[in-house]
Amino acid sequence: MTEESTARRRELGSELRILRKRHNMSGHQLGRRLEWPPSNISRLETGVRPLPITDVAMFLATVNANAEERARLLKLAELKDDSYWVRPYFSQLADPMKSLVLQESLAESIVSYEPLIIPGLLQTEPYVRTVFENFGRHTRERVDFLVKARMDRQMLLSRWKPPRCTFFIHERALRTVVGNAQLMYEQLLNLVLSSNMSRCCIRIIPDSVPSLRTLASPFFVMEFGDHPAVVYTDTHAAGIFIDDRAGVEEHYLIAASLEQNALLEGDSREWLVQMASEYERMEE
Repeated sequence: MTEESTARRRELGSELRILRKRHNMSGHQLGRRLEWPPSNISRLETGVRPLPITDVAMFLATVNANAEERARLLKLAELKDDSYWVRPYFSQLADPMKSLVLQESLAESIVSYEPLIIPGLLQTEPYVRTVFENFGRHTRERVDFLVKARMDRQMLLSRWKPPRCTFFIHERALRTVVGNAQLMYEQLLNLVLSSNMSRCCIRIIPDSVPSLRTLASPFFVMEFGDHPAVVYTDTHAAGIFIDDRAGVEEHYLIAASLEQNALLEGDSREWLVQMASEYERMEE
């Protein structure tokens, strides 16, 4: 029976694979130098094999990782695999968005729910910039970095065979004006265009659905071909990956309710077109 991986193991394994390839070393070559079976390298880099810190240290030494890489990855290896993996935003050794991007890139399907803002994967650059500027705690250089990172993240949707993505967006997120009416008009047009992309489905949650008015926490459910599903949600202070089966199942129940109450895909597209027209009239 294949041992289940976790979000933490997959991230650590991916980082180790990047270092090995940067050193121009195949898995077989590294296995010979470490005196490990090649299967051990593969299982470690895919997050299936448990990662004893001594093995990680030997791996890092063999691929000549620098001091910063060693510190960061050994710290990651020290963490225990519990069912809720917290990635603080204010830690120099953690980057929740980098962790999320990795899990998204490995996923075969993604279900996203956003109650207050446009989903990050669908935001226009002016929308992204305005959101970060309104946050008020970033320097101009940091805002530029975050905007580029967000736009780079969106390449996921245009790559060959992207994950199947379903975005449930609450009506209030679309009626909340970020910047001005012209910015929102362009953002709504982008959603209309995105709804025509292969493997990208956008469905609107009307504010008239009383059972979902208080559902205020955004989340992603990511499913993988060879690994259990994982849920991601975030707060002001940290991103949280949920591997716990009961926690994941609870989000599946929420997703089922969203599926039942959201406008159909075609109706959602028409709603977006109408909303874009409203913003266009406001600008005029």
